[in-house]
Amino acid sequence: MAKAKKTAVEAYKTVDNFEKEELIKSYLPLVKKVVHRLSGRLPKDVDLKEMLNSGIIGLVDALEKYDPKHETNFSTYAQFRIRGAILDSFRSQDWLPRSLRFKSHKIETAYQRVEQRLGRSASDEEVAAELGVDVEEFQKLLGEVGSVVMLSFEELGFGHGEERFQADEWIPSGSTDPLNKLLGGEKVNLIARALDRLPEKERLVISLYFYEELNLKEIGEILGVTESRASQIRSRALIRLKNYLRHAL
Repeated sequence: MAKAKKTAVEAYKTVDNFEKEELIKSYLPLVKKVVHRLSGRLPKDVDLKEMLNSGIIGLVDALEKYDPKHETNFSTYAQFRIRGAILDSFRSQDWLPRSLRFKSHKIETAYQRVEQRLGRSASDEEVAAELGVDVEEFQKLLGEVGSVVMLSFEELGFGHGEERFQADEWIPSGSTDPLNKLLGGEKVNLIARALDRLPEKERLVISLYFYEELNLKEIGEILGVTESRASQIRSRALIRLKNYLRHAL
């Protein structure tokens, strides 16, 4: 069955519309899987039907562009394209409130300034002081911008589960250029260095969330904190990672 499906993917460009439609239907569970993963990191009022439609566009794009000579299997390649199409749709619609984007940018900039000045990871108290708010208000802000931070981190090319932190996602499809492969490997090393720079608790949260695929409630139980507190820790970790990676890349 798997072999027949693989052959059908490779023959996609040459078959008739009915066969194409049947193949697309057979991969709908993969689209739903990516939608489910992404939706869990976004606001509850996100339009799942619209995400699914965008994901199908990404699937069709993957079927049309997939090169069987490329070492990545189709499912892995398709998940990357599906997720990309959904994120592109969000970007084009600018669906997040500007006020939320502004808050997120403000917090990221505050972290960057304080950590550059101190040469180490900044505490909540230090960033709160930089923003001119008390710690309680700052932690509330961290919770509010979680979806913005999570989505923009996705936009940097980070996946989940079997997609997580893979070099293939940094390298153009079908690329055999040694320089591209070297750059891809270097970026993966860069991610590892960025993770090493995180405080221990934040590194643990990132590991549990991306590698073990636990949700925030489960992570909170492991750490002995509330789900909202786990969300704040995740936001903090992702902001630090983003600032480091953007500077390095």
